Amino acid sequence: MRAAVVALGLAAAGLVASPPAAAQQKNPEPDEVPPRYGQQFKPKVYPQGTAKEALASVVAAVEKGDYAYLAAHLLDPAFVDTRLDAMAGGPGSPYRKAAEAELLRLRDVQRKNPDAVPLPRRVPEDPKQFDDRLTADAKQFAFTQLTRVVQDKFADDPETMKDLRKFARAGAFPDPGAPGDAAKVELADVKDRALFFKRAAGRWYVENKQADEKAPAAEKKEPEPKKEPEPKQN
Repeated sequence: MRAAVVALGLAAAGLVASPPAAAQQKNPEPDEVPPRYGQQFKPKVYPQGTAKEALASVVAAVEKGDYAYLAAHLLDPAFVDTRLDAMAGGPGSPYRKAAEAELLRLRDVQRKNPDAVPLPRRVPEDPKQFDDRLTADAKQFAFTQLTRVVQDKFADDPETMKDLRKFARAGAFPDPGAPGDAAKVELADVKDRALFFKRAAGRWYVENKQADEKAPAAEKKEPEPKKEPEPKQN
């Protein structure tokens, strides 16, 4: 389904805090949510207090070309983080290699001239701190590529935005005060399409799935072999 490409068929954040069921969740203030991959949280520009608001924010972000914000704050964070871990993990990752080359270059510069590298960008000399910085920077390199992938998905298939706008306009969204931290949004005239949303820490995100998750089938037990009757002794 085209509409699900917004999640990249791709890339929620872990522990879900359930808000009061009787009232719509208040949008957090910007300073209450830390930046993700260099993207400041903008709840007034892109609200996520309801699933409907989250989808409207996705549409608005695409229309503005704000794909980095879309990937950082509107898509399922757990999925995005896992995707970036896979992209940037391991010594063979091109993103890790690029990040390491840049860090070594900066460290060489700062050793020769400490004032040449601003304090926030200083490269740690401690091996453990260097490795932590390398991991974070590699994910940032990978995030840049992931953002390009999101942008290309929308550019290559303009019908995606038409689908998203139709869901935003005519989708059957749950009542804002309804309990629960998951939502499936369908169109009345189209039965084989749906968008899925997830609430975490009071914010709604687009989930990376196109269908309801089915419970795993129960393991089929093999019938026990029949026991042969004991022979009768005379």
